[in-house]
Amino acid sequence: MEIVNDNENDETENDRNHQAKRTSSIDPNRTIVSIITKITPENVSLSIPKSAKNEHASVTDITPCQNFPLFFSLTIRSLGIIFGDIGTSPLYVVNTIFDYQPTEAQCIGAISLIVWNLIVVVSIKYAIFILMADNHGEGGTFALCGLLTSEKIKLSKKTKYVILIVSLIAASMLLGDGALTPAVSILSAVEGLVVQVPSLDSWTLPIGIIIIVLLFLAQRWGTSRIGIAFGPIMLVWFLTLFMTGIWRITMKPVILKAFNPWEAFHYLLEEKTRGFYQIGGVFLSATGLEALYADLGHFGRWPVRLAWFLVVFPAVLINYLGQGALLISDPSLIDNPFYHSIPNWSRWPMIVLATLATIIASQAIITGSFSLISQAIGMECCVPFKIYHTSKKIIGQIYIPTINYILMIFTIIIVVGFQKSSKITNAYGVTVCSVMLITTILYLCVMYYTWHKPWYFILPFSLFLIIDMYTWASNATKIPTGGWVAIVISLVFFIFGFCWFFGQSNLKRFLKINAQTTNLQTLAIRLGISTANTRQNSRYSLADLPVISTANRISFEDDSNSDSDEEFIFQRKKPLTHVQSRVNLLQNVSILPLPDVSPYANETNENTDNIISAVVTPTVGCFLTNSSKHTPHVFENFLARTCSFPHVIVFLRIKHTKASTVDNEERLTVKQYGDNIFHITALYGYSENRIKPSDILLLARNQYHVPIPNNKLNVTVFTPNVTIKVATRGWLRWIRWPLYLYVILKSLYPGAAVNIKLKAKNTISIGIVAELK
Repeated sequence: MEIVNDNENDETENDRNHQAKRTSSIDPNRTIVSIITKITPENVSLSIPKSAKNEHASVTDITPCQNFPLFFSLTIRSLGIIFGDIGTSPLYVVNTIFDYQPTEAQCIGAISLIVWNLIVVVSIKYAIFILMADNHGEGGTFALCGLLTSEKIKLSKKTKYVILIVSLIAASMLLGDGALTPAVSILSAVEGLVVQVPSLDSWTLPIGIIIIVLLFLAQRWGTSRIGIAFGPIMLVWFLTLFMTGIWRITMKPVILKAFNPWEAFHYLLEEKTRGFYQIGGVFLSATGLEALYADLGHFGRWPVRLAWFLVVFPAVLINYLGQGALLISDPSLIDNPFYHSIPNWSRWPMIVLATLATIIASQAIITGSFSLISQAIGMECCVPFKIYHTSKKIIGQIYIPTINYILMIFTIIIVVGFQKSSKITNAYGVTVCSVMLITTILYLCVMYYTWHKPWYFILPFSLFLIIDMYTWASNATKIPTGGWVAIVISLVFFIFGFCWFFGQSNLKRFLKINAQTTNLQTLAIRLGISTANTRQNSRYSLADLPVISTANRISFEDDSNSDSDEEFIFQRKKPLTHVQSRVNLLQNVSILPLPDVSPYANETNENTDNIISAVVTPTVGCFLTNSSKHTPHVFENFLARTCSFPHVIVFLRIKHTKASTVDNEERLTVKQYGDNIFHITALYGYSENRIKPSDILLLARNQYHVPIPNNKLNVTVFTPNVTIKVATRGWLRWIRWPLYLYVILKSLYPGAAVNIKLKAKNTISIGIVAELK
């Protein structure tokens, strides 16, 4: 057994020899804290196994020079997942801009706006700059929020709070768009078939709803399988767009003037008000950008960039130029320039391919919604829904059934309500444009506060902010004609997210103020079960222990170097009352031989009310915890209510890593505090389900000789059961409505440890009543 002294960094040769031995004795020259190991200290990792680190590094920043087969596979799959939305925009953008027959100059000007929108906004802003801002491989507004609210960033708590709320608003808007995109894409695909087969007109809605249901049901297959199915189809689609555009450009090469940016500015100056309104149609050529950023964790930035610059960008750019060339030749074909630009013999094959492509276009926002919800759960801005990892290679490829079916229901309601894709287009773009504006603002903050870029580097990027504001102003005109629908859906998501965040923050503050915890290094002394030697040679004596405050945890110098267990720090403005802090063992009622009782256990404070009289029960108690330094609230509640504690106390912390699986040889880290107090950290991969605490304890017994009985039923697992009550006193009770919704959500999703399977026979829930204000 290895005994680590917190005050000493150098070890003698005798100490190194002693590390290889497992023994239950405590070295009197060392502190009470012990780390039990079965390998040398150099190989111990208390955070992430080496295999996890290597695997995670290979998938989040993958390049063609590293694991090319995986890079190529991710690039093809990204075509079917990410770029379906922006890849099908040539179907409707040009005829959305023009509701009249344009002149040659107008065609060149409008196409120039589209071309430079793809170059400036999509290629430069997003593909090059925005994709650089990932938070552990994840993208989206919550990734930017994570970069701005980390402990290293020197911003005030109120500022970080505002950033979190703004990010929640942006994520809610993107989820609102997640219901609109499948509706408009699938309806437009079905309507394209109806044009060729008018007898299907009465079946438009039923067919659309069936396709929607099948699309959302297919999400359980996972991003990888869906990408394999959709990727080749989209690759054929983009090749068709490219070849069709080249064919039309050769007939009217004058359209190449659209590459001149002056044509775009001149068009806006000439068209004035009409040109301002047409910006909303131009914006549709860049739809799916925020979904592209949110899907970053599914593929990585380099596969996404290669797919865009090598396949998607040339295809859509050339096709828009080809449609412009067609309208210069014959402006009367403005009703549907896309289908008029293809040869007559290919009309039916193109309709079938376009139908498949538009159905696939919905995939980007659906997959992006899963990533956003996953990040929101991590930041406690969302109910902890069940998350399924669908890949053992890519940690970001996930599936969330609850969100999947919520989006499906919203999409069906929108299809039934609007019935025509042209009506949904009026509601489309408002929320996405708002998210793009928020993303630009947050990215500027990341550049300044996180990356510490100089002002002369940040100022040029501010030009994107002007473009986004102008585009947003144009799209805001859609709000009265249908844009309000997307805002209402976004508001629903925001209310639920904010109520959960507000409630969780209040619950943490309540537990910090009212719930007692003990530093694990002093627990054996507090319980009176440490030996005389360890008690005498420990840095912390009974007289040194302060009476434990309900708000403050006991802290020592060495705690600053350990991991922090609190995500939010609440300042105490006035001293709080003291609670019981020491335990006196009642040996006359013991029912089995007790461990060695410290001779200092009979020492008492002047106030005897601060002593808990307790007995040792002949059991093994396993208390689930999220902390590596302190006792959980459930243990303190159990001790106070039952006036007893188990003969063997095990604090079990389950930690998920960025690897898909973890070998049993690397799974456990066991620390010993005193004679029969153990802290076990169990590492699990993100794809490992059905975690059983009994299996962890048996593994600890076999590998580290932790005193665990053979019969699993002899081990009692203690879990917390928090009951939330909302204070009804005071004039502030009317503004506590988010807490009432939080109580309902908490009852449905109590937030139990992820994937942990407990047996009812040997599980006890310890109640905690929290009155939130």
